[in-house]
Amino acid sequence: MAMLEVKNISKSFGGLKAMNDVSISVGQGEIVSVIGPNGAGKTTLFNLITGVYTPDTGDIKFEGSSIAGKKPNQIVDLGVARTFQNLRLFMNMTILENVLVSQHHKLKSNWLSALLRTPGYLAQEKAMREYAVEKLAFFGPRLQSFRLHQPVFVLSYANRRRTEMARAMATGAKLLLLDEPSAGMNPKETREITQIIRRMRDQGGYTILLVEHKMNLVGEISDRVVVLDYGQKIAEGSYQDVVNDPTVIEAYLGKKAEGKEETEVQKAAKMDGRTI
Repeated sequence: MAMLEVKNISKSFGGLKAMNDVSISVGQGEIVSVIGPNGAGKTTLFNLITGVYTPDTGDIKFEGSSIAGKKPNQIVDLGVARTFQNLRLFMNMTILENVLVSQHHKLKSNWLSALLRTPGYLAQEKAMREYAVEKLAFFGPRLQSFRLHQPVFVLSYANRRRTEMARAMATGAKLLLLDEPSAGMNPKETREITQIIRRMRDQGGYTILLVEHKMNLVGEISDRVVVLDYGQKIAEGSYQDVVNDPTVIEAYLGKKAEGKEETEVQKAAKMDGRTI
């Protein structure tokens, strides 16, 4: 049984069909990437899985139980967490405080025990702090030591991305939905985040569904790749299979000119030795 099963979901906004009969599965321990041109429906898919939207038709199952129609906080409690294409951090709070916030739903103490600082509350607070630091450690020294207490607004955009990923991990999630995790990162930082995502799966035990535009990252870490275009799934398979699929090439680049071995636009689409 797959950890996540998206079955024939559709979603319309007025006359716009944002998602049209899409089915995707993610097995435990897999890294599955969702790619596609701008406006293909990638973020809409994430919003449907995490309860921001409710599908018009179809179903979404996590560990065998339907989560379609559940509220986002209920889905987080079940073990699904996400990052956002546009960052959703508390900019005036510290790195550590941002990650601690994500554990609030697990607190068993009430307001009175927090006010009185009871031994039980202090023990929970200590455990939460240690757990937050453990998740931040995945990202190396950039988010450690004195930096833990720096407000997020002083961080580089790349370190804000790392902080948001650590916050999602600290919810206690089993499935992470990463929306463009390398956005705003230079090539060196992109290589680092590629290794971190692999470690999340191999050492952290997370299952990962990600949206990404950088094909070198997708090609290095994906077990499978799903391609969306205009809200429809047009291809699925290994990285090499999908990026050389004529339907995918057409979606990204337009039809190949007849009588030419390779168009100029296809030549321009080669990145790091990979054909898109």
